Amino acid sequence: MSFRANPSHPSIPSASGSWRTFFRYVLPSVSAMVLFSAYTIIDGIFVSRGVGELALAAVNISLPFINILSGVAILLSMGTSTLCAFAMGEGDHDRAERVFTQTVVVILAVSAVITLGVSLFAEPLGYLLGAGPQTIGYTAEYLHIVCLFSVCFILSYCLEVMVKVDGRPQLAVIGVGTSFLVNVGLDYVFIFRLGWEVWGAALATGLAQLASMAFFLSYFLSGKSNLKFRRFRLRLKDLRRILPLGIADCSIELMLGFLTLLYNHVILSAFGEGCLPIYAVIAYISLLVSMVMQGVAQGMMPLVSLAVGQNDKTSIRLYLKQCLITVAAVGILVELVCQLAPGTLVSLLLEGDSSLFGQTVSALRQYALSYLPAGVSIALAGYFAALGRSGSSALLSLSRGFVLLPAALLVFYALGGGTGIWLAALTGEAVTLALGLILLYRVER
Repeated sequence: MSFRANPSHPSIPSASGSWRTFFRYVLPSVSAMVLFSAYTIIDGIFVSRGVGELALAAVNISLPFINILSGVAILLSMGTSTLCAFAMGEGDHDRAERVFTQTVVVILAVSAVITLGVSLFAEPLGYLLGAGPQTIGYTAEYLHIVCLFSVCFILSYCLEVMVKVDGRPQLAVIGVGTSFLVNVGLDYVFIFRLGWEVWGAALATGLAQLASMAFFLSYFLSGKSNLKFRRFRLRLKDLRRILPLGIADCSIELMLGFLTLLYNHVILSAFGEGCLPIYAVIAYISLLVSMVMQGVAQGMMPLVSLAVGQNDKTSIRLYLKQCLITVAAVGILVELVCQLAPGTLVSLLLEGDSSLFGQTVSALRQYALSYLPAGVSIALAGYFAALGRSGSSALLSLSRGFVLLPAALLVFYALGGGTGIWLAALTGEAVTLALGLILLYRVER
């Protein structure tokens, strides 16, 4: 079977579940995710080289707040994209536009609340995230600036997802690429030329998100898009459908923040504040890997959802198979790099003569064993969400991020602490993968 393209919306894919169609959506999605994580990593590189290791640790301590912003964006965007894809696949374009517009308005309201809250409580939040006496100044400073751009983080991500549903996945790469260039350029100017240190890194990140938001808004306001903003009546029913469908990918993002917080507290207890840069390096590398896996899954999702709307069961299964093959290949490749050349990766963020360099290399080798099973679990959660099976998707993602991985870390820490904590991720991901395969069997049956 093939997609029956709506003649009034020729940008909706019309090919069956081929590799060409799959990569047409996955490659832009992965590229956008890589660029997103790349400028976060470059932030870390500039801060580490231009300010110091403790400043790097402070920015990493602040990352759970960025994860919260991204999580809110994903929570609203993934469900919205799924409902809009269902509606467009069924030919109900007006409903797709109402759902889209309502989500944008909700984002504006939620962002205002987040900005106000963090502005008032940046320092207490910094301590909660794992800052100590040596890092709280940098951490609170970073949070104060970044929170002012909350709406840019959330709305730019939502619009980036929706241009793919609109049939223009290549625009996602251009928009995120614009943000990447702005962030790198401003990082260099603010940190190395003007000496604004962590404050400058935060401002560069915020302005980069503002540039991305402006780019995507200009597309949807230009009259060239299929989806347009329109008058709507608030429908809580739509929100109740959107939120469960977005929980899977949202929890992946929140999980990264929660694990960063948990690891920071465990490291403070086991090794002291001076060793926080070890996990900072691992967290930045893990962010890149996770974003690639999510990019593959999110590229698959609108295709599966469109196929569901058109009852194309053959394409649904083909897209799942292609997604699993792709994340497995990525996981194996990353694992080889982390085992054969971990020092090259670590040297991006730490100087070769750092007292923490050897410990960080060893920790990365152990932690990287978790990347392959993690990728498969992310793909399965995305597949369940794209089918509209929000219960299975949420169960897998929430169990992974807030039960299995944290439990594994705490068990390894309780059994001996020390370097054994770096193997906790592998144990947690293996159990998560087993749960994912059980859920897949149930869904397919």
